Amino acid sequence: MVSRGQGLIFQILLLYLTGLMGLSWNLEKVGASTFILEPPTQPSPTPQPQPKPTIRIIFPAWQPLIPPLGEPTPYLPKKSEPIPLPGDFSIPSHYLGSTIYRVEINQNEKVIALTFDDGPWLDTLKILHILQQHNIKGTFFFLGQNLSRHPEIAQQVVNQGHAVGNHTWNHPYEPMNTAKAAAEIDNTTAVIERLTGAKTQLFRPPGGILNNGVVDYAKSQKYVVVMWSIDTKDYQQPSVTVLANRVINQVHSGAIVLLHDGGGSRHRTIEALPLIIYTLKQQGYRFVTVPELLQIQQN
Repeated sequence: MVSRGQGLIFQILLLYLTGLMGLSWNLEKVGASTFILEPPTQPSPTPQPQPKPTIRIIFPAWQPLIPPLGEPTPYLPKKSEPIPLPGDFSIPSHYLGSTIYRVEINQNEKVIALTFDDGPWLDTLKILHILQQHNIKGTFFFLGQNLSRHPEIAQQVVNQGHAVGNHTWNHPYEPMNTAKAAAEIDNTTAVIERLTGAKTQLFRPPGGILNNGVVDYAKSQKYVVVMWSIDTKDYQQPSVTVLANRVINQVHSGAIVLLHDGGGSRHRTIEALPLIIYTLKQQGYRFVTVPELLQIQQN
């Protein structure tokens, strides 16, 4: 028979052991020397707020001609034979080493050249899609550093039959000596040919600066320095309407239009481009590359 003292010891021992097991019990005194163990009370679970249902609205996204490319790893493919260009981009000899802003064309023939600077860029793909939709060709002036980052996009430009030109490697504005100018131009021309197979004799100076040394070198190498007669100033991010009207209100046969496909977001240029194309087509204009524009003038 267990005495009261032994029972108390047993209860205390049980309490100790259950404590070691991570259990919590209540010890309640019911008599002078009698205790009972009660199982622990479980706290009521704290109500958890139910997440509010979310509504996902998915709008169909604009799809370019090919899926947008991510940031591709720069690469230099093995040197191969130049890829034949789809169009005749030869330059009439009397233009070599000269600077042009526009081309004098018979007013009965309405032609205009759209040019795009600072690519290749991801936005270049959307511009290519628009140009292909309207079956027209443009002229793209590549930066060497962007070309080395986006060779696949540059190849897409060439494969779709657009003309390409040299826009230096780093887009410099500062004065430079002959060696620096040669590096900016020669390296860019080399990478254009190596990555796309295209050869070019077109050059556009960054910012249209003619007196910092780079144009002097370009002319000495018989490049055609291509300026412009209509500046959209799309780099200032004007509204789509303002941007489009800068072309539509100044249009003339033989015009060279300055636009940008790289160097930042060009969503307004992309939105304005179909408006420009549609309006000028309604006025009877035909869109050509810069080399084609020079050939028309010669003929």
